[in-house]
Amino acid sequence: MPRIPSVIAQLPLFGPAGLFAGGESIPLRNKSLAILYYLAIEGPVGRAAMAELLWEHASARQNLRVELHHIRRSLERLGIIAFAGRKDLLELPPGIELDTHRRAGEVMEGLEGVSGSFREWLMELRGRSTRVEDPPSWQFSSQAAELAHEIEPPFLLIVRGSPLAGFQSFAMQLARELGMPFLVGVEGAAAGVRYLPMPQTGEQVRRVLQDQRSVWILPTPPFGEDHSTLLELRAQWPPGRTRFVSLRPLSWPAARRGPLKGVAFHRAAQLFLCSAGDAVHLHHLLELHHGGDGPLPLPQQVRAAYQRESRFLSYPARLALERLAVHPDWLEEGLIEAQGAHDHLDELERRGWLAYEGAWRFTSEPARRVLYQALQPGRRNEYHRAAARYYAAAGQPLARRFHERCAGLETGVGIAAATLPLWAQAVVDPAALDLQPVPQDTVPQTSTEVYLEPPDVHGHGWGQYDGRFYFVRNGPPYPDNALVFPGLEEPAVLRLQGRGWVENALDVGMDGNRAPLTIEVSDGTLAVFAAFPNAGRARGRLLLPVSGFDLWLSLPPGVPLRFASLAERAVIEFELHAYRPLEPLPGRPTVIRTGV
Repeated sequence: MPRIPSVIAQLPLFGPAGLFAGGESIPLRNKSLAILYYLAIEGPVGRAAMAELLWEHASARQNLRVELHHIRRSLERLGIIAFAGRKDLLELPPGIELDTHRRAGEVMEGLEGVSGSFREWLMELRGRSTRVEDPPSWQFSSQAAELAHEIEPPFLLIVRGSPLAGFQSFAMQLARELGMPFLVGVEGAAAGVRYLPMPQTGEQVRRVLQDQRSVWILPTPPFGEDHSTLLELRAQWPPGRTRFVSLRPLSWPAARRGPLKGVAFHRAAQLFLCSAGDAVHLHHLLELHHGGDGPLPLPQQVRAAYQRESRFLSYPARLALERLAVHPDWLEEGLIEAQGAHDHLDELERRGWLAYEGAWRFTSEPARRVLYQALQPGRRNEYHRAAARYYAAAGQPLARRFHERCAGLETGVGIAAATLPLWAQAVVDPAALDLQPVPQDTVPQTSTEVYLEPPDVHGHGWGQYDGRFYFVRNGPPYPDNALVFPGLEEPAVLRLQGRGWVENALDVGMDGNRAPLTIEVSDGTLAVFAAFPNAGRARGRLLLPVSGFDLWLSLPPGVPLRFASLAERAVIEFELHAYRPLEPLPGRPTVIRTGV
């Protein structure tokens, strides 16, 4: 008796949908193809669920029986026995395989019109199946090295990253760290680090569960819920040998030593905030960057990656998300109502686009930026005008003015500067404060350098590299933070040199209280750094430009020095050195020289 091959027919995942045997197309209706594809990707499913997916009306079960009969008759000619008996659970007939090799074209082309529910599932699948190129493997070298010391086969890593994240690049780096072969897919029995790209099928999951010698890496959508096949795998895999991993973006030091090396600081900071350290996003920005300080472009590849992810939102929810993207801060309930987005919050939170922490916010600042930049100008102005009307009614003049400016409106409505903190008044209306110039005194005479104890770090955003301290924030949330240098045992002269790139709405923030950088001592604030064109003093407060600064200050013994930032979006870095004075110093902390 001749041996029947294990694979008789294939369903190509990419390109026009169809069933092929021996290079020939098998005639099947679109509903029949939809059934086979769904079973190949999702695994076994009940008749009721399949009927509802494809017909969505009262005669769905009867229609399903007719379609299964059609499939059964068509496959009999190939020697495939399909849907024998009356079992409620439908399974992919033996001898049929999903062919996941990449080809030109979209996933399952031609099946978009099978039904509304099937189309929604298909759009989600396309979002999961399409990825842009991987970043260089060194982006994940430290993360892979850490994991390699903590895991051993068999192990399952569920990996999540941005829509541009290089899952395969991470898997290859981990294989190098573990000293194991790198393999893609479930074919063969060799042990190694095995990468299983999306979508993962029910049959692949069963193959994974049978393997006890490999480290499996399965990516999961950056937005949206975990796929049913992945949930099945997690439920059956030993919990002690499973870990959820979020791929880390580049840090500011890594970006400056890598892709942003040689780029002027202020432009580098702008590029870094725009990409949030995503290496591929940054790569495409740099390809389009030709110097200058104008608005950054939106690379087509980046736009496509995020818009693919937004496709598996319902259309009304996607429009709601676009309307909210015009506001780069916390999303108040009133604003959400004004933008007609309240009814879609559940879907947007469940899909991972928004998060609630006392107020709503975007979970991804790059996603918000991309959605905003991709808006047509007319629609963008309409959304800004709606936000401006809400904030006018809510009595929030700063937020109102921000949206009016973005919409190109000049209403003449001013901001009551007196209601703002002193530093913010100097930004909004410097003439009203009668700012006094700061004398440029001579550099103090000093001798040897004094050792500074490492600072205490509070909150998030602070770090150190190459002798510099830095702070990075990229939108809400805005947790408290501080970099606190302990007091010295002797009087000292300190030199502070630094620079910053700050993206505060109207330069003061939506609430008027987003000071980019402050230096504080025990008896109060020593200096505030913000969007001042020049250094000045008002009511005893020293106000310095955050874009670039160089100042000397005296510090008595035992006085801690505290740096903090309330900026909405910022990259700030500075160097701090202490020296022994050669002349008497004031008895309290004092800035004795400023400069740029």
